[in-house]
Amino acid sequence: MKQATPTASHAVRVLLAAALALAIVAPCRVARAQASPPAAPGFSALQGFIIDSIHNEPLAHASVMIEGTSRSALTDDGGHYRIDSIPPGKHRVSVLHPLLDTLGLVMRTPEYPFGANESHDLDVPIPSAEHLAAAICSNDPMRMRGPGAMVGFVRDPDSKAPATGSSVELVYYEADVIGRKMMRQRKAPVDSAGMYRLCGLPKDMSGKVQVFRNGVSSGEVPAEATGGFVTLRAFSVASTQRVVEMKNDSGKVKRFAKGTARVTGKVLDTKGQPLRDARIALQGGGVVALSKANGTFELDSLPSGTQALEVRKLGYTVTEVPVELAANTTANTTVKMPDAVPLLETMRVEAQADQALSQLGYLGRKNTGMGSFLDGKQINHEALMFSDVLRAAPGLRISPTGDGRTQVVTDARNSASGCVNYRVDGQPWTTMEPGDIDSFVQPADVVAVEIYHGSETPPEYQTPGQSSCATIVVWTRAKTETLLKKKK
Repeated sequence: MKQATPTASHAVRVLLAAALALAIVAPCRVARAQASPPAAPGFSALQGFIIDSIHNEPLAHASVMIEGTSRSALTDDGGHYRIDSIPPGKHRVSVLHPLLDTLGLVMRTPEYPFGANESHDLDVPIPSAEHLAAAICSNDPMRMRGPGAMVGFVRDPDSKAPATGSSVELVYYEADVIGRKMMRQRKAPVDSAGMYRLCGLPKDMSGKVQVFRNGVSSGEVPAEATGGFVTLRAFSVASTQRVVEMKNDSGKVKRFAKGTARVTGKVLDTKGQPLRDARIALQGGGVVALSKANGTFELDSLPSGTQALEVRKLGYTVTEVPVELAANTTANTTVKMPDAVPLLETMRVEAQADQALSQLGYLGRKNTGMGSFLDGKQINHEALMFSDVLRAAPGLRISPTGDGRTQVVTDARNSASGCVNYRVDGQPWTTMEPGDIDSFVQPADVVAVEIYHGSETPPEYQTPGQSSCATIVVWTRAKTETLLKKKK
């Protein structure tokens, strides 16, 4: 029995024809451990393999169906399937899998006669990534810029209908002829079938991709390709989005999207052990949670669509996790944080601190005479809380929150609001509740602190609309140790 021929959604049906034909011509050679078992009396049987030629591996958990009957099977981890008790007659065989959905392909054979007491073998290869990229981009003028392509569907997260009129934007870095990293930006429209394609991409690529629709955007999610020709990525983006404003205890007003979606999950280290007090936030802000002792967390009131979670914990690399969210639905995800950044012994860190702080611009800012600075022995690494470290800085007021665990830091020089903005290792810190900086920054991890009041704040740390607030910049061992390792 010959191999299955695939067909595509109308968006790429013509473009894929050449590549699919090439895939069908080449016979699929798969060594079988044993001959086909006999069919049940009066019925036919079918077995074979589904091969993912894009990733050069078996296609597990694909659904193989005999059209016009109730007979079907799922492929195992090795891509093998077997279907028994097929009624005699002419039937088509079709294959369904999320990978095929992303490509817009339906794998289907022509009608084939199944006779009583017959056994058949059918191997179904998905065309190679190189053939698919060449076919998808055959008429695209951008194809000459590179062999790779990104392709997929964009749908509405709630109705599942094509997100017609959306656009997909990819930002990535590419080396020029002399090896300099140059940022590239590409955009592709989403057609009436919900499909997009970006052609002429590098074979090796790392970047971020985002979808826009009627003023609504998805989260920025990673996009990577290593030694491949096709990057597959499906998205969802809502047609409308509710935006609310929130003022934190520092007086800063932020606008963020809100909805009825929800996500739960667990934060683990590389050994599978739960991590406590990891900070999980929706990209763009607004909703933040801390993982519990067993590593679990939950976030609700989230916008629908493809979103990104940012997970932070001191000593660990910031981790971004894409999630698919839909209204009134709970998604679930597991976050595995990279290995903790090794910390040098205390004496060694202090001896090399100036080297790292110089790279961070800390020493240069300290020499300007603007602001207050804490480093070296000025930092009480034995303090109970980070806010206690700040007692050594002038112009700050430290007050207990009442929970016995945290304290609130306010600007004593600003009688109007006393607002304070934080940055940890250069990144803005969003306050979820008063004093929660104490639950994130530990005194033993602090290498240096910069404190600025109002107009003395350097431009790179100023917050629009918050020019009168104090700014506290914290540099931790995780950041300085990373810089030291990179220089070696």
